[in-house]
Amino acid sequence: MIPLQAVLPAAASGVLIGLAVRAAWPARPDLTSVLEAADAPRPVTGPLPATGRVNSLPERAGAQLLEEFGGRITLPMKDLALLRKSPAEHLGRRALFALYGLVLPQLLQALLAVAGTPLPFAVPAVVSLALAAFFWFAPGRDIKREAAAARLVVRHAAASYLERVALARIANSGAAQALTRTAEVGDGWIYVRMRQAFDLGELSGISPWESLRALGEELDIPELGRPADTLALAGEGAAVYTTLQAQARQLRLALLADTKAAANAASAAMILPVTFGVILMLVFVMLPVTQTILAS
Repeated sequence: MIPLQAVLPAAASGVLIGLAVRAAWPARPDLTSVLEAADAPRPVTGPLPATGRVNSLPERAGAQLLEEFGGRITLPMKDLALLRKSPAEHLGRRALFALYGLVLPQLLQALLAVAGTPLPFAVPAVVSLALAAFFWFAPGRDIKREAAAARLVVRHAAASYLERVALARIANSGAAQALTRTAEVGDGWIYVRMRQAFDLGELSGISPWESLRALGEELDIPELGRPADTLALAGEGAAVYTTLQAQARQLRLALLADTKAAANAASAAMILPVTFGVILMLVFVMLPVTQTILAS
């Protein structure tokens, strides 16, 4: 007979897996909600590009969770928009990882119970909760780290963009023309987002500097939003070449200071491992000599 300590964890795991599959199963959309979504206004900065995984399991599970608990779940929307990742896919991935953390210790407990050496009930329960919490928060930390790296790239691109806009302005280009044509030169992803923002802004009757400010607010990148006032003055005919050059210079100095601080932090973090390695090497070198002296 299969012991009860093996049946309960296996049954609980099966129930959790069944609930996850049921939550991820695509439901039949309501006609009213579909029509409302079709008539909803589009954002100025444009939708996120398709990731090619719209029908994936994390996407469906996250969409179902957002539909049920969307108002009670906090997601890093600006970081996800910056990384061009779907909120539904991010939430579904976190939920599935947490489910995996819940199920894995229970399955191991079931195997140990079948083998006749089950652990105390509290041990797999605590481990399940700990793994579920770890797997729930781990994707969020990854998103923050990737977003920080992406914002650093944008800050470098913003400094170069400001300098090019200043050069275009001093070459007697109009403010809007300088903004849009300068964005067409770059081939990075941030320049693609800027071109999309400018195109949608033109269709919506919004000036390029307002579109740039909206893009900076959407992605939480102040380096794109701060020059908007200066560029608005340029649209009114003011000479802003010196101001744009000063902003680009200050941004590059800030990036250099951040790079130096990161290098200093990395050097400080290496002090302890290097010191420990030197001490360990001295121990291995001096230990035979010490043993020889003591033996004689």
